[in-house]
Amino acid sequence: MLVIPFIKMEGCGNDYIFVDVGLGANPARLESADDIQPWVSELSDRHRGVGGDGVILLEPGTKAPVRMRMWNADGSEGRLCLNGLRCAAKYVAETTDLGDSFVVETKSGDHLVRVFRGGSGTVDEVEVEAGVPDFKRQSLPAKGTGDELWGERFYVGGMDLLGYGVSVGNPHLILWMDEDEAVMRAPLEEIGEPFDADSRFPEGVNVHLVSAENGRGLLMRSWERGTGITQACGSGAVGAYAVAERLGAVPADAPVQMPGGTVRIFSRESDVLIMRGPAREVFRGEWTPGS
Repeated sequence: MLVIPFIKMEGCGNDYIFVDVGLGANPARLESADDIQPWVSELSDRHRGVGGDGVILLEPGTKAPVRMRMWNADGSEGRLCLNGLRCAAKYVAETTDLGDSFVVETKSGDHLVRVFRGGSGTVDEVEVEAGVPDFKRQSLPAKGTGDELWGERFYVGGMDLLGYGVSVGNPHLILWMDEDEAVMRAPLEEIGEPFDADSRFPEGVNVHLVSAENGRGLLMRSWERGTGITQACGSGAVGAYAVAERLGAVPADAPVQMPGGTVRIFSRESDVLIMRGPAREVFRGEWTPGS
């Protein structure tokens, strides 16, 4: 009988089920990393499974010491999850001898991470080099005219919103709103769900409602492709910051507040954006497929 050890972790309420297949002392006995895919939806089910926004698998990389693969709750494989990447960094730093700074491979490229420990020696926060935002329409991809999806109108959920497209390893549509109250009041499911079948985004898109808090930072709510409403989206926070910075709406170092928590976005002497935020282990267990 196959038994799969797992670690439930969360970053700003964005929670994933982590499966180690070769880094720690108690790896899952899977013949291939792809073996986990058929069980992702069952594992992610919040009523009949472990429960989470998806599953993240950790294994030795080919170029870097660690590789991370992630699947959304519906079983589709994603390219990047920065909240998940922070949690992966915490697990690796506490489980292996790689130290407090190392590179993690993802489907969207390699990312340098740096962990910060609390008084007990456990990792409380993680910095991730998120990369350089890409505003090209073809990078999303999104159908339409012009090199960028910038300031286009979207009529969704009974609202007329301005949208801005940006890729941060995966595609994001930032729907800009003038007031924080509007972000919290807007019917997020009615706005986000139509994009799951929107032909303008052939590979889907993550949708975020964003407003600037008096120039101090951003407020954001998220609808993620393959999952739906989430408490937070790390790469979405980076994408929202990139759009807001281009619009002149945020300072160089700014917080992004989401229902599940807050992260900081900033840069160091280059166009590479860096995210710093919390990572927390919730519990560990074992799961038997079909049980």
